[in-house]
Amino acid sequence: MKKHLLILISAMLAAAVLTLGGCGGSDNKDTTSDTKATEAATAAPETEGNDEASISAEDVVFSYNGTDVELNTSADAAVMSLGAPLDESSQLSCHGEGDDKTYKYDGFNLNTYPLDGQDMVLEVVINGEGIATNKGIEIGSTTDDVVAAYGDGFREIGMYYAYDAGDGKSLQFFIEDGTVQEIDYYYDV
Repeated sequence: MKKHLLILISAMLAAAVLTLGGCGGSDNKDTTSDTKATEAATAAPETEGNDEASISAEDVVFSYNGTDVELNTSADAAVMSLGAPLDESSQLSCHGEGDDKTYKYDGFNLNTYPLDGQDMVLEVVINGEGIATNKGIEIGSTTDDVVAAYGDGFREIGMYYAYDAGDGKSLQFFIEDGTVQEIDYYYDV
């Protein structure tokens, strides 16, 4: 009986590891930015920040070539308006029944999560040059540029400066050696 119980527990643990393995990011991505962004967004803050929104709701709307992408809204219209992605992938979702999806475009990725049968915008990660936020911050901007544009109401999460907009939405800047390396518009599901 003990042997059967031990085998059952081992099988359950193995299934749990395989199920959760997809939640931390995909190994086949050409960048670690999505994984870093997700880890930063869900990590406990290292530096306590302001509990209130430090930026406006407009600051967490990604705009590209006339298309506005809002966090936690249906992704269908955004994907259609942005056009065909360079690459598309999916994996079993950690956020609900269905798949999390990644649409790769030139200079940014759009990531979704499932909610009630719809793909919802989880995050937009800018990882290429030439795409700026609504306040002009882009890859290569300095830490001083970020603070001048968005203020000092950020939380430091590892190498991220995270600005909260309320309702689980944030704008995060991955900064290394005083320079912005990636920008993440993120919704905390």
